[in-house]
Amino acid sequence: MNKLHEVVEHVIAKERQKLKPSTFDVRKQYLTQLAEHGDLIGETAPSQKLYDSFVARADTPDLRFQLFHAVRFVDAEAKTLAFTPEGRLYNEPSLPSAEETDAFFRNISFPIPEGSIDLGYLIRWAEKEMMYLQLTPSTNGQYMKAWRELYCRLYTRGNTAYTKKALKDFVDDAVQQNQCGTLHMWKLKIRRRAVNVLLETAETGHFEWKLFLSKGIHCGDESVENLREQYRSFIESKNLEGSTIVLYDYSFRLLIEEAGIQSIGDLEKMGPGQIQSMIKKLSERLSLNSRRTIFPVIRQVLKYLYAGGFIREDYSGIILSPNHQRMHLRPYITSSDEQQLISVINDSPLRTRAMMRMALRLGLRDIDICNLRFSQIDWQNDRIVLEQEKTNVVLYLPLLEDVGNALMDYILNERPKVSKDYPYVFLRTQAPYRKVSTLYNTCSKLMEKAGVSTVNGTSHGVHVCRYTLTHKLLKAKVPHQVITDTLGHVSKESDKPYLSMEEEMLRECPLDFSLIGQKYWEGGGSHV
Repeated sequence: MNKLHEVVEHVIAKERQKLKPSTFDVRKQYLTQLAEHGDLIGETAPSQKLYDSFVARADTPDLRFQLFHAVRFVDAEAKTLAFTPEGRLYNEPSLPSAEETDAFFRNISFPIPEGSIDLGYLIRWAEKEMMYLQLTPSTNGQYMKAWRELYCRLYTRGNTAYTKKALKDFVDDAVQQNQCGTLHMWKLKIRRRAVNVLLETAETGHFEWKLFLSKGIHCGDESVENLREQYRSFIESKNLEGSTIVLYDYSFRLLIEEAGIQSIGDLEKMGPGQIQSMIKKLSERLSLNSRRTIFPVIRQVLKYLYAGGFIREDYSGIILSPNHQRMHLRPYITSSDEQQLISVINDSPLRTRAMMRMALRLGLRDIDICNLRFSQIDWQNDRIVLEQEKTNVVLYLPLLEDVGNALMDYILNERPKVSKDYPYVFLRTQAPYRKVSTLYNTCSKLMEKAGVSTVNGTSHGVHVCRYTLTHKLLKAKVPHQVITDTLGHVSKESDKPYLSMEEEMLRECPLDFSLIGQKYWEGGGSHV
């Protein structure tokens, strides 16, 4: 009797003790088929090749279920640590229970030394620490799936102890899979965040929800990565906004990547040719607006590298910002397109309806809609009173009936239940339930779904709604002062771009072409 038949006989003996006769007969049938299949293909011991070949025979879901379980029992008995066709272990290791984890951590202090505990305990502790976020079951499931993938990875390598290197290798492998096209970006993000949760929990014993900036992304060798961290510390010392720090860090990595820098030595050898090649690559890769944003930042990075002695010359002067002539006419959507957009909005979630109505009917800026507070809605007097984020000027607007109804419908029937003290009206649909940061993506997708195209441009953000309201008011010959008050402008200069939308008056402004070609001095010359 070979090894395969021996293992199968042991499994059959165990199953006979646990199952009813009818169920046991079916189980025995498929286990016996597995041993016979091994004889057929020349596999004398349990192996991954045997399992893959056996499961591949299934041509129906029911048969696959039976073959799968036969393999699972043999794999557990033989401890072959085999993988399913989907890439998961047939027999995944179990994690400690919540009770076992609580008992284990009673005598553990933080930070946890590397290699001192089994990662399974840390995973259970991190899961408990995240309960206060009240994440949806599906989101919790995604985190646990990522943690189990990490734990199974270590289990198959024979060491499930917690180490930072093991966690980093897991993320690096995910990044590589994403670059090869075998792992979706959203899966990479959830794995990276799941690892960050474990690292913070191991360090402090707690987890606090935050935006993880791109510190997990590396560039070049260790020396270049250290330089990047040094540069990041430099810009953080300037008390810049988080989004600005991310932009500077991203621009630094773009420079390193597109210039082909792998080490500090490569920086020292860098010359004008590499800078020009980098500019060409970035020009092909980035849109015009992105180049206008990123090129000036790369100039600052080059100045920093020159001041620090990392490059021989100050190459910042080689990079010129692209010239971009902005159109003076503001984009808006026609009445028919607006009706199509409203029709799509009416089929959207309640939060989207309320926010988009505020944009279309009141002309509010994106940031003012997202930052709307309960204290700014005067229900008794049917008005909205808010201090504009851009100008700090108080704006008074009527609470139109359809806007007020949409707001109330969202607040009563869809808004997540949060602390009564939380002041903001519009919240994220997933925990943690904080205020919405922008309406741009929502507006853009709605306009695309409605098939809306703007007049005077291709814009599709919330500001198009503001321009559209202005165009309607101008067309209705509403006095300019009323429009200024509605938009919340402080200076008349702010009105000029909007007044360019007053098409009928603009048609009266062009100069008469009749003078072109006529003589205008005695010498006989002509005006050409």
